[in-house]
Amino acid sequence: MKKILIIICSIFLSCNTSAYEFHNQKDYIIKHKSIHNVPKVMDFFSFFCPYCYEFKKIHNTKSLIKNINVQTYHVNFFGGELSHILTKSWIIAEQIGIEEKIVLPIFKAIQETHTINNIDSIKKIFKKDGGVSEKKFNNFWNSLTLKILVQKKNKDVEKSNLDHVPTMLIHGKYIIDYAKIENAFKENFSQKYIELIQFLIKKK
Repeated sequence: MKKILIIICSIFLSCNTSAYEFHNQKDYIIKHKSIHNVPKVMDFFSFFCPYCYEFKKIHNTKSLIKNINVQTYHVNFFGGELSHILTKSWIIAEQIGIEEKIVLPIFKAIQETHTINNIDSIKKIFKKDGGVSEKKFNNFWNSLTLKILVQKKNKDVEKSNLDHVPTMLIHGKYIIDYAKIENAFKENFSQKYIELIQFLIKKK
């Protein structure tokens, strides 16, 4: 009987420990003012952000959270006019479904080789690494669909009122700062990262 009680107590305590594993200001931040009419899970990055590049090389966000619909946003905090071109190009990549093929090559070209300086150099990466012809790229670039998507995404970024990346926003309210959690979750990062996202999605 004692053994059964010990097992039950252990299960109870482990459940409670799991339930209280994540804390505001430690593992996530609550925005002072929630935003509405935005996707449930928003992931923000910039090709000009060194930490975004390092994080992407180590952790593939999409492979980590396969069953969660994450909307990715390239922000225009850095990079001037070229950043706006990259934002549009990133949306094109999403529409075609080649994000994972071109994301690291673009990061490398921006931050290491410095070979991206205009739209033509971006098209070369789309062709070489994504298999997208210049004609197909141009068709997307000049489409009304892209114009609408760019306006919508830029509006979402503006409403989010974030000033640094990489960052994830859940329910327009909970902010996950990658730098903070990567340092906190040194062991079993992938597992804890997924658990934190699921915890915040359920929190509402």
